[in-house]
Amino acid sequence: MSKTAIWWQTLRPRTLPAALGPVLLGQALVVPGHFSWPTAILCLLCAVALQLAVNLANDLFDGLAGVDRPDRLGPTRALQAGLLSVDELRTGLALTLGIAVATGLWLALFGHWLLWVLGGLSLLGVLGYSGGPRPYANLGLGEVAVWLFFGPVAVLGSLLAQRSPIPAHAYLAAVLMGLPVAAILVVNNLRDRHTDARAGKVTLAVRLGERRTRLLFATLTVGPLLASLPLQLPPWSWLAWGVTGVAALGLNRRIWRCDGAALNPLLGQTALFSLVVAGWLGLRFVLAVA
Repeated sequence: MSKTAIWWQTLRPRTLPAALGPVLLGQALVVPGHFSWPTAILCLLCAVALQLAVNLANDLFDGLAGVDRPDRLGPTRALQAGLLSVDELRTGLALTLGIAVATGLWLALFGHWLLWVLGGLSLLGVLGYSGGPRPYANLGLGEVAVWLFFGPVAVLGSLLAQRSPIPAHAYLAAVLMGLPVAAILVVNNLRDRHTDARAGKVTLAVRLGERRTRLLFATLTVGPLLASLPLQLPPWSWLAWGVTGVAALGLNRRIWRCDGAALNPLLGQTALFSLVVAGWLGLRFVLAVA
């Protein structure tokens, strides 16, 4: 492969819907009169940069820790396969984090003061997932962290960046938004449960076992739909809810039928599903206050 193709593969662009959905949902929930296009674009750039930084950090830190081995079932990791060096990955990580910090500082300077706190937590989340002396992914906390950062932090942070009041329904939307994004990590950890256990990486899938991990996936994908039933909304809104529900059922059908490397396509499909859920939640809660 060319160097460009190697970097493209390492950045994992198929994960980007997971970063875009929560921010787009947050922008949809901004109270009228507070929305700014430049702020919205900066929020999206910051979210994308953080997602790319997470992908590079995982490749780098897991490779250095020896978690990635020749029997890995997931997509090729650049460091483990010798496609990129440690210095190259560190440079890429520094650049993506630099973009995230630059856009985040601008948002914090002109947004709500809480963005300074959320921004600092986000940086710690990127580096602490698989890096440091005690990566929280090894403690079975990865899915909780993904829910937190891609749910409440991303959605409510988008509102704070716009200096918008946070309506009550935005809190529920933020809680629900993080669930399907966390389901992406559930698929990843279900696939890697055997190799992670051998490497001493005690993820939630290692702790729960195969069956309960698949049930967790069902909860994270179907739960937001059950919690956001379009009651007292226009009849046509049931169509949007039903389409999203059919997509959720399709994902659950595949996760019960696949295992190992066969789960790889489900990662991108679940990321796209999280974007669909973001669209549904935006429609549902905007209609509720219209």
